[in-house]
Amino acid sequence: MEQTDTLSHTIQSAWQPLLASLSRSDTYIEILCIAGAATLGLAIAFLLRHHVARQLERQPPRKIEKDLILRPLALLPPLLVFFALAIVKPFAQRYAGGSEWTAAAMELTLAAVAARAVLLFVKARMVAYFITAVIMMIAILNVTGFMETTKTALDGIAFSFGKFRLSMLSLAQGIIILVIVFWSANALSQALENHLQKSSRLAYNTRELIVKFFRIFVYCIAFLITMGAMGIDLTALAIFGGALGVGVGLGLQKITANFVSGVTLLMEKSIKIGDLIEVNHITGWVRALNIRYALIETFDGRELLIPNEMLISMQVTNWTYTTNNARTDIDINITFDSDGERARQIMLEIAKNHPRVLKDPEPACHLREFTDFGQHFLLTFWIPDIKEGRFGPRNDALFAIMERFKAEGITLVDRTKSA
Repeated sequence: MEQTDTLSHTIQSAWQPLLASLSRSDTYIEILCIAGAATLGLAIAFLLRHHVARQLERQPPRKIEKDLILRPLALLPPLLVFFALAIVKPFAQRYAGGSEWTAAAMELTLAAVAARAVLLFVKARMVAYFITAVIMMIAILNVTGFMETTKTALDGIAFSFGKFRLSMLSLAQGIIILVIVFWSANALSQALENHLQKSSRLAYNTRELIVKFFRIFVYCIAFLITMGAMGIDLTALAIFGGALGVGVGLGLQKITANFVSGVTLLMEKSIKIGDLIEVNHITGWVRALNIRYALIETFDGRELLIPNEMLISMQVTNWTYTTNNARTDIDINITFDSDGERARQIMLEIAKNHPRVLKDPEPACHLREFTDFGQHFLLTFWIPDIKEGRFGPRNDALFAIMERFKAEGITLVDRTKSA
């Protein structure tokens, strides 16, 4: 009850100067000056933006986008209002008996400039709206004289845990700093990543390692800054670190294993972006290597998230590890009464004449064995780029062999009849 009465008395004390100012006739003259300055600034800003927009329509810029010119012009209205108020302020001081309202309007206008700049340049919209609201709230509390009152009231609402005291004021400050610092950390890491992606001197795996370790470092610094702003003793984090270690050993075991496996893959460069790999009967292209998983795109367009631990612990076939060349095998069975040597020559001729078959190493065809069905041949040839697919050349070769065998009187084994 006593705390409520104290807060009520503090609020009334803060209102008294404002009410006293409104009771003077000179105040209204100053308000008219402020309104005139604001109208003049907004009118000039409107005319300038309209003129620039028309000029850009007549002569569009060639090297930069038109939006890059028009967007900063959104800062003109509050900026010009601020300069107009700065011009009016000496007149208000001289003819209105004071310039408190003009100074307050200038402070609010500067806050509006900062808020609009945040909305223009911060891409994360929720973060932008949050920072904008904080800027305007602080400005309003400052100009109305309620800043100290609000801080005192929030600091009076607190929870104590032993020696640790957490007030609503420190919590609010911690949340504000948390959002701003973590957004700044993310923006820094994103800027570094974009810069490194444009660099041709570093391999992809090296760039990813630098970005990931930098991001972890920046987020750790941001976390420590936030804890310090909230008044939390960082030495108390030793207990939390021990608990976290137990959690990693139990509940976060898989996440930690995937993280370590991801770093290992990036360091040893065994799998890279664009590689064609096969793991656990899944074949596809590597589209992304993240801390926890690898993104694999299969031949039918599916995007699979393969845990990094699986790529470390299981057998992985990397079709493009050192070269894109790949071998294709075709098994052919012909009857015993067919000319085996002639069949072998035909298959070699078809393979050598295919446009996607490599000349070195040359195609090979061998009689592997005699089976219950007939003569078993194995035709092998190499293609230069497995990313273009092995089934196309294989399909062409099979159709060509079937047509040539028919023309040459060579009979393929019909296993269904033999069975």
